[in-house]
Amino acid sequence: MNNWLEIEEKHSSGAYGGWPMTIVRGNGSYLWDSDDNKYLDLSTGIGVASLGHSNINIKNALTEQSGKLISASHGYYGNDVRALYLKRLAEISPKNLNRIFLCNSGTEAVEGAIKLARSVSKKSKILSCVRGYHGRTLGALSATWKEAMKAPFNPIVPNFEHVPFGKIDPIKNKDLDNVAAILIEPIQGEGGVYSASKSYLKELKNLCLENDILLIFDEVQCGFGRTGEWFASQYFDVEPDIISIAKAQGGGVPIGAVIFNDNLKFEKKMHGSTYGGNPLACAVGLSVIEFIMDNGVLNNVKKMGEYFKTELHNILNDYPNILKDVRGVGLMIALQFRGPAGPALMGLLDKGVLALTAGKPNLRFLPPYIIKKDEIDFAITSLKEVLSEVS
Repeated sequence: MNNWLEIEEKHSSGAYGGWPMTIVRGNGSYLWDSDDNKYLDLSTGIGVASLGHSNINIKNALTEQSGKLISASHGYYGNDVRALYLKRLAEISPKNLNRIFLCNSGTEAVEGAIKLARSVSKKSKILSCVRGYHGRTLGALSATWKEAMKAPFNPIVPNFEHVPFGKIDPIKNKDLDNVAAILIEPIQGEGGVYSASKSYLKELKNLCLENDILLIFDEVQCGFGRTGEWFASQYFDVEPDIISIAKAQGGGVPIGAVIFNDNLKFEKKMHGSTYGGNPLACAVGLSVIEFIMDNGVLNNVKKMGEYFKTELHNILNDYPNILKDVRGVGLMIALQFRGPAGPALMGLLDKGVLALTAGKPNLRFLPPYIIKKDEIDFAITSLKEVLSEVS
């Protein structure tokens, strides 16, 4: 059957667009479609397939755990696998962040962080950033900057306000008495792969301490190994009060988490998730951590990230009339065009390379952490060919 796209178009919600192909299998850094075309995947489902596709550790964890126990609601009883996973997550998290709420997605992790901040602070205002993206449920969407995403769902949740990204003075000049938290992506993803400076984040942390404001890092896209450290906060050497994670955390399996300071805590029955912390997801989560630790994966992220950026800078120098900038940390990278990046995105697709955009001018790369030098070389060669065709 080759009419998969027609079936999806007929029966799906209408919420999604996409490329005209049906992906049916994957292995390592590659995907194959229903016509057996092969693609180098530098998108990884927007940063989800962190260890590539069909990772053997994940496969074994799913097989073994599904034969033991799939569901064990955190709201009613404990579970051995969940306990081990919580312990392991706490061990790799920033020093003072040892409490964890498990959920199923990044949006849920952001919602949980917002609820936690409001409940413990007894204040309601949340400051987030221009160009920031935090998810599509109503609370997370209210923290998101782009008005076009919010307009169909007005009125949004009140007491959310946006401030310029990377600038401390506009925050200092505000009335901060009712601010529960400042919510920020240390590296903005959908907003264009813009990184905050270490000095700015340190200033922001100090401002929060001085004004009894909680600092939330949304690391759904930039966290869990993407920078070459477990958490972006560790890369920037700034410890927030709360971190939201997901995506790379599960290596392709739905899981998310709110990780927070020991001094914070949800009250009983205040928050919950039916599927959050299920044994199957926790077993996979453990396997992801173990694979990263046992195979020097974080070092590969740093090494391949620097190599990729160096090669992109070389291309930038060759096409100054088309290209404007290269940005990123680890394997979260953007190539900024002087015009729309869409034609280059589709050109790469034609050559068997999957990438993303982040705003109209930015070509975004979120490769798997296991990517190899020769795979990056193929992507660079393909990009050069595309640029020569569109120039």
